Amino acid sequence: MTNDVFSQAVRERNAAGVTFNQMESTTWRVGGKEGSRSSAWWNNMSNWEMETPPAPKYIPGIAAVLGLPERQVHELIAEQWYGVRPDNQVPRHLRPLLTVASDVAKVDLVTLMDVAQTFSAKNAAETVLAELKAQAEVEDLDNEVGDLDDGAEDAA
Repeated sequence: MTNDVFSQAVRERNAAGVTFNQMESTTWRVGGKEGSRSSAWWNNMSNWEMETPPAPKYIPGIAAVLGLPERQVHELIAEQWYGVRPDNQVPRHLRPLLTVASDVAKVDLVTLMDVAQTFSAKNAAETVLAELKAQAEVEDLDNEVGDLDDGAEDAA
């Protein structure tokens, strides 16, 4: 069984507050009757209970629901049902950012890089802080156990 990346994208959208009924409504709005997917289909898809991938006529509506470019929807389908991944080494969670960044004016790329570096530094600092907190908690537990051991020796 291959990676369930398409189903994961549906689950993430649902977890973000988009109901299966809203997904159905969006595909109906984008693709009309022939291009829509039912709420039951979306529910089954989120649980990867579909043996066949969605047909090409459904891609525009699916892309609208998932908030992804149609090409990326095709890539998710290729990976989940056929085990084929793009040769792109960019992590999946960053691909939407690249799609947006490709339309940024060259003069604005410096600002975009500054923002990205700021968020990267923030993430690195948060990671270090979490590690330090975890280490401090372990040290606190060790001290508490040591205090309990000292109390037991005093009582004896």
